[in-house]
Amino acid sequence: MATVEARMEYEVAAGRVGEMVEDGIDVRRIAMEAADEVCGMEDREGLMVSMVEGEGVANGGKRMVMVGGLGEEGGQEEEEVMMMGVEDSDAPTTPTGGVGVERKERVYKKGPWSVPEMLALQSAKREDVERVGKGAPREKHRTAQEKWQSIEDFCWLRFVQRSAQQCQDKWESMSAEFKKVKDFESGTLHGQKSYWLMTIDERKAFRVPPNFQKEVYTSLWEWYDKNRIIEPAGTGMVLTGISKIEDLRVHSPIAGGTSSPSGVLLQSRKRLVDRGVTRVPRKVSRVEGASLPTNLDPRLMTIAEREAYSFFEMGDFVLREGATLRGAKLAYKTWGTMNEDRSNAIVYPSWFSARHWENDWLIGPGMGLDPCKYFIIVPNMLGNGLSTSPSNCPPPYNKARFPKIRVEDNVRAQYKLVTEKFGIRRLKLVIGWAMGASQAFQWATSFPDMVERILPFCGSARTSPHNFVFLEGVKAALTADNLYQDGWYEKIPTKGLRAAARVYAGWGFSQSFYWNEVWREMGYSSLEDFLVGFWEGFFLDRRDPNNLLTMLWTWQNGNIGLTQGFEGSVEKALASIRAKAIVMPAQQDLYYPVSDEEYEVKFMQNAELRVIPGVWGHYAGAGLNAVDTKFIDNAVRDLLLM
Repeated sequence: MATVEARMEYEVAAGRVGEMVEDGIDVRRIAMEAADEVCGMEDREGLMVSMVEGEGVANGGKRMVMVGGLGEEGGQEEEEVMMMGVEDSDAPTTPTGGVGVERKERVYKKGPWSVPEMLALQSAKREDVERVGKGAPREKHRTAQEKWQSIEDFCWLRFVQRSAQQCQDKWESMSAEFKKVKDFESGTLHGQKSYWLMTIDERKAFRVPPNFQKEVYTSLWEWYDKNRIIEPAGTGMVLTGISKIEDLRVHSPIAGGTSSPSGVLLQSRKRLVDRGVTRVPRKVSRVEGASLPTNLDPRLMTIAEREAYSFFEMGDFVLREGATLRGAKLAYKTWGTMNEDRSNAIVYPSWFSARHWENDWLIGPGMGLDPCKYFIIVPNMLGNGLSTSPSNCPPPYNKARFPKIRVEDNVRAQYKLVTEKFGIRRLKLVIGWAMGASQAFQWATSFPDMVERILPFCGSARTSPHNFVFLEGVKAALTADNLYQDGWYEKIPTKGLRAAARVYAGWGFSQSFYWNEVWREMGYSSLEDFLVGFWEGFFLDRRDPNNLLTMLWTWQNGNIGLTQGFEGSVEKALASIRAKAIVMPAQQDLYYPVSDEEYEVKFMQNAELRVIPGVWGHYAGAGLNAVDTKFIDNAVRDLLLM
């Protein structure tokens, strides 16, 4: 599983394996994408869905090791991961809780299997088949019990604390789930709904051919064999004792190096290479406490690589409404490398409900936001679930008691990140979509001497009354769910989320979009399929109602005129902006009509109004179609040349 192994290779190398869940990396999605790719399926939710349906992701401990490999008829060869980050003299002789613990002394974990545990089990099964298959009499198991005890030992070496019987039961259930998938996919007609879009009840209605396992294992093995390379001897990636970027490049085969300094090695017997694409240059980005090689192009990265992020500790952060967020954190992701004089920085804030990876469609080599040229900071809004939010804030400001956040609060937090963490005093550009556009306006208002350019698209400097009313509908839908319980719910109230999605659906795209059934271009077979598959799926994607309501209040109360010194006048605030600007409303945006932005641009000193044509409405700015993406990207290029 190339994507899993590549990511884990980076994470272990940076000494951050134990922090994956805490840092916001969704391991379930790593495994789903990896299974998708090795089996050649198009849907990004991949093969692992059926295997992990309803099961937890985190395994309760901090150390997680993922390894590939599938069972008897074929599969992926594992990549051995050994301990890193300590010198040889400090390395324990046996892993904590590992195979060195006698079976009679082992305490077995109960409950659902996590994705890393299932991947380790797959690798154990593969290793057992290969070892026994070599034919040496001493390697053959005398009984089935002995076989599964051997697999148990393998799993314990990888910190999977499961019994032989648990391993056997889980392997059989996983195999059965594989079979269900293959049966449906092999019998679907062109245009028929994919298995991955079915509900759980719909999935149960299908059978599978008896040869499914053989087909899956064969395809996995063929894929792996075609894409693997053999590493030269002694080229394990080592970061022990390495602090400089130059040293990392020398010692890391991933970064082009060939040597291995002394220390504990991350020994990789075989590593997968890119899957049919040209490898792009790798950079070294700065992550808290480590240097981590990452890809410059989000289109060639795993989901986990895109979703990884860092925290900036803000301490006690006083909000404009009077409350203090104690121990506040701002989650952020960076792209590219800051130059020596710190003059190439760009800030690209997130928007309502979004996480940083939902911005990266506009980032990439050769694009306007080129990480080969610029240092791009993507901060997550307060309340979005990654930065300090109702869903992750400790009492007393948790859940429904979370304080009100203004756009200005978000920008002040970002200013602390930019100046205190990175020492930046000038910003080349602040750019954003929707609420990100509101933050761009606020940046230019609050820090006019710092911001050189802004590009707000599909957003405004002040939220209109009409926009406010639309959001009242979203709010009512979220809070009407009887499980909402005034914000003190223990289980996510999904009915409210689905209802809010239906409200949003009537506003996100234009009337022309629906008249012309443009949703068919997005792969949906009917209007209902679009409402469920796109809109409800969007709101159910790890989004929390309290978080949404926090950001909704921020949106409703957006107004740069409320910045100190402007006496509530948005016109005075706009006139104070000295940054060069291209303001880009979408032609048929129902939230932010062109006329609103025409009015705002009139008061700005150095601004151009550039309308995004077409029928995609507000979501012309979401990166969903190539034409609008190109139009926005061209504007970024033009503005950066001004």
